[in-house]
Amino acid sequence: MALYDTIGKTYAQTRRSDPRIATKLLEILQSSQASTIADIGAGTGSYALILAEHGYRVLAVEPSATMRSQAIAHPAIQWIDSYADRLSLPNKSAHATIIMLAFHHFQNYRQALQEIHRVTGGGQVVIFNYDPEMIESFWLTQYFPSFVADVQSTFLPIAKLKSEIESIMDAPVNILPFPLPNDLSDSFAAVGWARPELYLDNSVRNGISSFSKITDDELEQGLSSLERDLETGVWNHKYGYLRQQRQYDVGYYFMYTAT
Repeated sequence: MALYDTIGKTYAQTRRSDPRIATKLLEILQSSQASTIADIGAGTGSYALILAEHGYRVLAVEPSATMRSQAIAHPAIQWIDSYADRLSLPNKSAHATIIMLAFHHFQNYRQALQEIHRVTGGGQVVIFNYDPEMIESFWLTQYFPSFVADVQSTFLPIAKLKSEIESIMDAPVNILPFPLPNDLSDSFAAVGWARPELYLDNSVRNGISSFSKITDDELEQGLSSLERDLETGVWNHKYGYLRQQRQYDVGYYFMYTAT
């Protein structure tokens, strides 16, 4: 995972688990009666740690040494240097799998799903993901237009992902939209939907992979434009109503196999 070896050096500072996301994840997993969970693309382990603190044994799979080095140690978490499409885990070594905003980084997603099916032996799969059809309506793309093409080429459409999972896992799939709270603590791409000032913070941008993919010119121009619009009130005139909302459906969702 060369990308996160480069941009992930301060990842744990801004990509902390959000309690609302964690609560929903735990609710979904509760129905599976799993005890060992494979966290594929575990990053710095913020959600693996939540699971461990709630009594689960976690197999945290993360190929980036930079990311693994920032994890908080826990006796119930076993860290594994491996890629999703060639998991170095035995058959049926986990009862369920979670993938938290990592699926779009899998180089061969079909092979990854087959590997996950092998490792879980048909156990529950829970994915927290983004709907690429929503990206054009997000105001951030007015400042960084290349985000549209990047997201649409990186994330699978919901219908296609659902079909792929049902075919490989041979299980029906549930989809649960997850509107983001206005005080989201996990600073992924849409964290600033009601707090645009966050995108001016370099440490926040460093934890968002899309920002690492744009040109220096687009980044500089977009940041200057956003800063100017905030100072002059243009942003508030266009999008200020978002500051009054407690949550907003930006396009994030849970997709999980039925148990």
